[in-house]
Amino acid sequence: ERLVRVEKKGWRRPRRLPFRTYAEDWLEATAAKRAWSHNTRRAYRGGMRRILPFFGSMALDGIKPATVAAFTRDAIGRHGPTTVNQDLNLLHNIFATAVREELIDSNPAARPERPKTPDHERAWRVLEPGEVSRVLKAFTDERARLVFLTSILTAMRRSELVNLRWADVDFLSDTIHVRRAKSREGHRSIAVPKALSDALWSWKASTPYQTDRDYVFASRESGQRMNPDRWWNEHWKAALANAGVDGYVRPFHDARHSALTHMAANGSSPVAIMALAGHSSMATTKRYLHLAGVTFKDEAAALEQRLLGTNR
Repeated sequence: ERLVRVEKKGWRRPRRLPFRTYAEDWLEATAAKRAWSHNTRRAYRGGMRRILPFFGSMALDGIKPATVAAFTRDAIGRHGPTTVNQDLNLLHNIFATAVREELIDSNPAARPERPKTPDHERAWRVLEPGEVSRVLKAFTDERARLVFLTSILTAMRRSELVNLRWADVDFLSDTIHVRRAKSREGHRSIAVPKALSDALWSWKASTPYQTDRDYVFASRESGQRMNPDRWWNEHWKAALANAGVDGYVRPFHDARHSALTHMAANGSSPVAIMALAGHSSMATTKRYLHLAGVTFKDEAAALEQRLLGTNR
């Protein structure tokens, strides 16, 4: 009887959805929904170029954990562990959306076996307070020093610093408005400490690029956005060497890690740290905090007082 109804109504088995079609649609929809920056879109497209040759022609609902494991084995031979893990994260996010949309029953990339990342790649280098002071004094270029000071006191991303304009700096309220961020969650206002506010004011008075549309750290030659790879990285390495800071400290990113870590160690609330970082979830913020041996005693005492009404 069911077969007769199928025949009369002309029902047909739904056409299997290719992974390539779904993944490309997912990328465009997610980028629009989260208002990704140009650089974020470019990074995700790079991941797509690596995963689509393997999964592109497969049916979305035909990909199993064993398929993901085969991709991982193949990718390890061609890319480093960090890149492979990033591609596995991308797969996980694509399949997670497909599960929510009830296109597949489970996420085949939910718990993949991941390549081990070498210790030198996993360990973040957090600058100690004494090192921050020495590095700040070690710069021989005033613009480079100000870039570092802004980074270490605001935890702004590289792209946010590069795109910062004078219109984004409010000297009356001592606030920086981040309007060109990695995602919508990154749009935020950051309180500016007095030392940084004074330094920015002095810099504005000394630079020929002072209008609201001008970049704060504009190229001296053209007034266009700075290209850190051309000049700042060299000043950064020289300052680290002059300050006696050993080991590899990544430009921009480790200063951001340092700022967020020391905020936490100083007792700032997790919500405040998450807001400063421009993250949408605490899970992301946790990856930036390096708190071995740090305890939040004030928060523990406040919780005790709130719940038990005790005083010590």
